[in-house]
Amino acid sequence: MTVRPPERSRPPRRARATLLSLGSALALVVGSLVAPAVVASASSSRASTPQFAVSHPLSAATWLRLAVAHNTVVALSTSGRLATSRDGLSWRNLATPLGEWNTLSYGAGRFVALSARGAGLAEMTSVDGVHWRALRAPAGPWTGLAYGDGQFVAVSRAGQFMTSTDGLHWTVTWVRSQFAVTALAFGAGRFIAVDAHDGDVLISVNGVNWSFYPIATPGTPWTSVTYVNGVFVALSPRGLSATSMLGYTWVTHPAPRGLSEPRATGGCSTVVGEESTTSGPSVLRSQLGERWAVSPIHLALTGHWVGVAALSQSVVLLSSSGEIATWRIPGYCGPSLPSPPRDVSGNLESGQVWTYQHPSLQPGGAPVDRYLVTVTSAGHSLSCPAAVNYEPHCLIQGLTNGRLYTLTTRAHNRFGYSAPSDPEWIVPVAHWSLWAWSPVSTVATGHPLTVYVTGIIANAEGIYPQSQVIVHVGSTALGCVPSPFGECRWEITAPAPGRLSLWASYSGYGVTYQSPVRVVTVTP
Repeated sequence: MTVRPPERSRPPRRARATLLSLGSALALVVGSLVAPAVVASASSSRASTPQFAVSHPLSAATWLRLAVAHNTVVALSTSGRLATSRDGLSWRNLATPLGEWNTLSYGAGRFVALSARGAGLAEMTSVDGVHWRALRAPAGPWTGLAYGDGQFVAVSRAGQFMTSTDGLHWTVTWVRSQFAVTALAFGAGRFIAVDAHDGDVLISVNGVNWSFYPIATPGTPWTSVTYVNGVFVALSPRGLSATSMLGYTWVTHPAPRGLSEPRATGGCSTVVGEESTTSGPSVLRSQLGERWAVSPIHLALTGHWVGVAALSQSVVLLSSSGEIATWRIPGYCGPSLPSPPRDVSGNLESGQVWTYQHPSLQPGGAPVDRYLVTVTSAGHSLSCPAAVNYEPHCLIQGLTNGRLYTLTTRAHNRFGYSAPSDPEWIVPVAHWSLWAWSPVSTVATGHPLTVYVTGIIANAEGIYPQSQVIVHVGSTALGCVPSPFGECRWEITAPAPGRLSLWASYSGYGVTYQSPVRVVTVTP
């Protein structure tokens, strides 16, 4: 049989200590069930139509990319030229070593640029952004460079990963040639890279050890990723965007379908992107990466657009021939939406879920004034509000036992709702005891079989055990670490024909538990 990996394990997170707290906590629920009406507010500055002014301030060169680092917009070229600007309007043209300089970042007191050419001097650095020197570094088609938690991390289209604490001395930490890594971002204490070959996201919390998971359908190319308003936003030329708070679970959304690789950056608390669509080049804008405003760029060019950057209140476009288009965003451009709530967890009982969370790390441009918890199944949603306190919490009732739901939460301030937390799955059950089960008692050969384990018990502090829960499916034993709601889930894509016994066992906090045995029949 083939088994899809269970839900990915996370660091231990608290849930309500016992189900006995559910009854006494009902009085703490603020308000009643409400239909979710969540629309992120957008200020007039973000909703206005871009009005670009075109100039030709750059030297003759083959221009390749725009980057923002250390409050500076930097235009990179393949012709030994570089240009810098503090506002996107006034530019300084500089000479640099020759190279196909494709990606740039700032950290440890210096600018660092890497080349996309797989041979020759692969790096150049500058402490002032004016005087540059070329250095030898591991060669590769470098496509992403970011600085975070005291180190540089670089990725390449050849599946190379390397790190440096000073931007001068590099260590290649991993090479996996199956990946064509196209972009890298840092946020929420982690590095996130996206891949254009297998369609994976790659995650590292230390820049050295990486894990990878599909974002959507395997093979979907992803060409850009950025971090804004507490979420990572990735773009694909297949007409998709994808959002995630931590990078493990992604939600996809429709986006303009492009003819070229879309590029995105974060600025003015907004994701700003550029790509060529069937109607010509366009600017894409979104606060949360879920819904996009598309504005065609009606400008005459001698080249084609190759880069987009956002700095303070300016959005800057770069063409291959050195033309600069600048849009000065009107109005307020400071922090706005909060980041999503953290550490969402809870307990389940018959027909209901008790949920709590930790407040947002980033309140945005105004204090958080409430939270909203939403569960969804088959397009039907129920929500409840949660008041602002150390552990915002609420109870949602009216759920159907044995049905799979997804649960998300959002924080709210006067600018609107945050992006949702990464979805958690929950399955309410009639009797909360250890139980291994499937929604069906019979499945045909060749059809997937979903198996759940529910009724895992938290300790007195509400922490679910981090030892593996084992489920036995016929002669196969599978393991997982419980979700933040005390459940496990597997999908077996090719179960063997016959009668399969299902039962689960685990040891938690000095006690061993074993579920009753159930039977599922796989028909020929």
